[in-house]
Amino acid sequence: MDEVIQRFATRHVRYLLIGGQAVRLAGLPRFSMDWDFYIPPRDVDNLRRIEAALGDELDCPLDPLGPRGENSIQTYQTQWGVIQFHLGGPGLPPFDLAEQHAQEYATENGTPTRCLGLDDLIASKQRAGRPQDLQDVAYLKRLPPQAAQGGKPDPA
Repeated sequence: MDEVIQRFATRHVRYLLIGGQAVRLAGLPRFSMDWDFYIPPRDVDNLRRIEAALGDELDCPLDPLGPRGENSIQTYQTQWGVIQFHLGGPGLPPFDLAEQHAQEYATENGTPTRCLGLDDLIASKQRAGRPQDLQDVAYLKRLPPQAAQGGKPDPA
């Protein structure tokens, strides 16, 4: 996924990693098969930058959020695995506000990755309410202060 994140950085894509991969980068050893990105719901220029970054991997264009919430999650099977773009969702604050609270974590290869802020991640996981999400919440609430600011947690 480092390649995708680097492509996003080159194209100045606005995104926040959310879901299981964000929890994993915060330090919880966790298996998740997809990568969930929260993106501005109606920023058409950003959608086009994502398409340019990922090229032919997207088999159809990204669509902005519709007036009744249509297109809120768009899923693509890519050479890097399943990528989902979330244009909103339960427990997620408006993107501009979430972006202000963003935290940066590094992937295992050192690639800086913008993630949903800790409080927003906890809120979104609580709202989802699935058993795995509630386990994630319990872990996230135990993170030391430096981890909550984007530092790596103590593995102990």
